[in-house]
Amino acid sequence: MTTATIHPDFLVRTIAGENILIGCGEQINFSKMLMLNDTSAFLIRKLQEAGTATDEALAQSLVDEYEVAYPEALDDTRQLLHQLEEMGVITIN
Repeated sequence: MTTATIHPDFLVRTIAGENILIGCGEQINFSKMLMLNDTSAFLIRKLQEAGTATDEALAQSLVDEYEVAYPEALDDTRQLLHQLEEMGVITIN
């Protein structure tokens, strides 16, 4: 089980129908904006609501919302969390 904490300087916004992850802190770098698919935006919003969440809880949220199989949801969630950690958006404990 992995626990992820999102940094408060990042927001998901919908711009021209696209989900975009942007930094809103002092060091905004618009070249680092990330376009998100609907499931990634959903997971990031869930993490923002909670502040900290486990990969298992986030995966279960995907199962509940999108009716995907739990093992697939867990794998996708872990991949997204790894990418977000590399970008400095979240911290994984």
